[in-house]
Amino acid sequence: MTYKLITCFFCFEQIEVSLEVRASFNGNNSEIYDCEVCCNPNKLDYEVYEGEININHVGDGNE
Repeated sequence: MTYKLITCFFCFEQIEVSLEVRASFNGNNSEIYDCEVCCNPNKLDYEVYEGEININHVGDGNE
């Protein structure tokens, strides 16, 4: 499990999210995380390459 800090799309507070990906997974993924401060959904678009997770975009999870 990997923990990353993101900035909430709605309230701009920093929150920590936990991302769990298989060791063999390489590619792009999207997940929705509710903000612990304002409870709004944040859509995370991220890529995984050789176990390294890079968050590309945090957007409105209401889409």
